[in-house]
Amino acid sequence: MAALRQIAVTLLLIAAAGCAWLYLSPAPGRFLLADGRLPEVLRPVVSALSAADDAPKVGATRTERGGGRQSPLVAVAEAKPLVTRDRLRAIGSGEAERTVAVRPDATGIIKSLAFRSGDAVEAGATLALLQDDAERIAVDRARIALATAEDQLRRYETLATTGASITSVQLEEVRRARDAAALDLRSAEVALAKRSIMAPIGGHVGLLNLEVGALVDGSTLIATVDDRSKLRILFDAPEAFAAQLAVGHPITAIPATRSGDTYQGVITALDSRLDQASRTLRAEATIDNEGDRLRPGLSFSIEIGFEGQSFIAVDPLAVQWERTGPFVWVVENDKTRKASIAIIERNVDSVLVASDTLEAGDTVVTEGVQLLREGGSVRVRQNTGVDTVPSSQDPPTAETPPTGRRADAGAALMPAATAAAQ
Repeated sequence: MAALRQIAVTLLLIAAAGCAWLYLSPAPGRFLLADGRLPEVLRPVVSALSAADDAPKVGATRTERGGGRQSPLVAVAEAKPLVTRDRLRAIGSGEAERTVAVRPDATGIIKSLAFRSGDAVEAGATLALLQDDAERIAVDRARIALATAEDQLRRYETLATTGASITSVQLEEVRRARDAAALDLRSAEVALAKRSIMAPIGGHVGLLNLEVGALVDGSTLIATVDDRSKLRILFDAPEAFAAQLAVGHPITAIPATRSGDTYQGVITALDSRLDQASRTLRAEATIDNEGDRLRPGLSFSIEIGFEGQSFIAVDPLAVQWERTGPFVWVVENDKTRKASIAIIERNVDSVLVASDTLEAGDTVVTEGVQLLREGGSVRVRQNTGVDTVPSSQDPPTAETPPTGRRADAGAALMPAATAAAQ
């Protein structure tokens, strides 16, 4: 008796597992109902428990259930034309159109400063003066030497014209002495000019970190002058857009200042090569800084529009793969065929493809692709919930009761009990 009870419990567990499998997975229900060897008494039970929405219904014709395998039910979507990504977005950093770090060309002590932090200066304006007493004395001495040499040259020239014994060699030596004195004066004037530190360009100076009396040399930064009437924005463009970028292409720059302002500009320079590590192309755009509201170092959001190219967009679920490459299933007159494709661009909700056998407007299978074959028949799931049946199959009979995943098990067992009584 114990062995019989054990066998009964085992069979009961197997039956419960089978019912759960039928309830949770559509595959076993389709297989059993399509197999003609399943007893008619068990068909209503399997149909009631099966999770397959397209399982043959109780009372269906032989064509629908047992005489031949039912056509797969598929969901479809229309292939539509779509333009590739036509906008580039990047983050850039602004720089002044011209920036000069001013350093002295001589060593000395600061005598006076002619600017304050943040001042606007003109090109050639004096920023600082170094102590220049020795240099001024050198200039005066050179001027006296030059005057003496010129007087001597005039005397020699006068003597030469009066027939005095002045040779041409002597006259040439005096003339060379005069030229050397002139060069000494110019050298002294250059040394004196270096004691004045001037702005090479017009713009705004930065913060002042020096005081009068400080000792400076060629490595000391006196001031940084920024010409920010225009800003250069440096950004990195992905290599996919490298061929479309060109000098003069318009851009839109949005600064990170929470002002909501946008600035229009153009691309003014492109790097000669792509960075191998990041696979990006360094680009430079220039915008006008109207009202002096922007500062060098500010970050910008760059947007660049392109015309883009037109391709066919399909649902990402429709793309399948085989040894020869990607393809999609196309439905024509309730028959399926393969259409080879080449993937151009992947987006969140679509895939842009190029194909010689797929056109915009074709019906592409998005769900149910696992059961398809070349030239096979399919049933298309409509949005209204009504399935279209190919004309090659028999239409469902009027007395076919509705059967679903959660059908009433008692209603399905009543025909089974009647059949057993007969």
